Amino acid sequence: MKLQGNLPVIPTPFTKGGIEYAGFDKLFDRVLEDLDGYVVCGSTGEAPALTTRERIEIMNYVARITPKGKTAVVGLGHSSLEDAVRIGSAAAEAGARAALVPSPYYFPNSLEMIIDYVGQLALKTGLDIVFYDNPVTTKTVFTTDSLIALANAVPKVTAIKMTDHNLGKIRELKERTGLSVFGGDDIICYRAFEAGVDGNMIIAPIIYPASFKACWEMFRSGNGAASFDLYCRVLLPFISMFGPGDEIPATKMLFHRLGLYSSPETRSPLLTSDARRTKEVMEGYYQGLRGEHSGFIPGGSATASNT
Repeated sequence: MKLQGNLPVIPTPFTKGGIEYAGFDKLFDRVLEDLDGYVVCGSTGEAPALTTRERIEIMNYVARITPKGKTAVVGLGHSSLEDAVRIGSAAAEAGARAALVPSPYYFPNSLEMIIDYVGQLALKTGLDIVFYDNPVTTKTVFTTDSLIALANAVPKVTAIKMTDHNLGKIRELKERTGLSVFGGDDIICYRAFEAGVDGNMIIAPIIYPASFKACWEMFRSGNGAASFDLYCRVLLPFISMFGPGDEIPATKMLFHRLGLYSSPETRSPLLTSDARRTKEVMEGYYQGLRGEHSGFIPGGSATASNT
């Protein structure tokens, strides 16, 4: 089946330096009903600060608590192919369906290097690959043609997560390939809807799960006016205060405030949100809640006019 839908990226909860597994329990209890699945151990999950053992243990744990019918994707960002294969193989055994794979960090990557790295990872893990096009953090820029060349060379590349703000690439990929394309940045998520994405790998779906699902489903069913109204009332106030740049500590601070994570803790080099950022993010969050209460009807509709 084609990979699609809302598969948000999950921050890793920490307490006193260790993994707080109860935080995953509380978060999933709150959000999974309205999601198609999730991504763990990606960059939002602070994967670069996790050990290989921790990444395997996290994937094994969340796989056990995830209901049937939800899609598990494991982040395999790494500059060590051997460690990435170990994590990916364990994730596949635990039931993960796909891996989110960016270009290896630090190296000045060429297309040939990426084809070799991703090809070996796909072959050795057996996972489908969602290639993560993220030029800001990987310092590797892909054109539409180079993404198509990668997918042609590595058939297990079945989807692209697009953080590049060049939305024309989304449209071109949809016109020229059968690849699934996922929106990858909260601050342009509705523009990604309009560009034709098949789903979303961002944070907003775990902030307002029911509203995001309703917004997405209304858009996909052709009810764009109601979808955009819901987006502007509920999602946009939070997104406006939320990023970019400190999405991880901001989300963890919010989840701590909501009682989902016992701590807003991050791992070095990330720092927790200070008082000013906490105030801004909470203002955006509560404005979104007021937007929900002003017109959102549970069950996937809104009071907005279609005109």
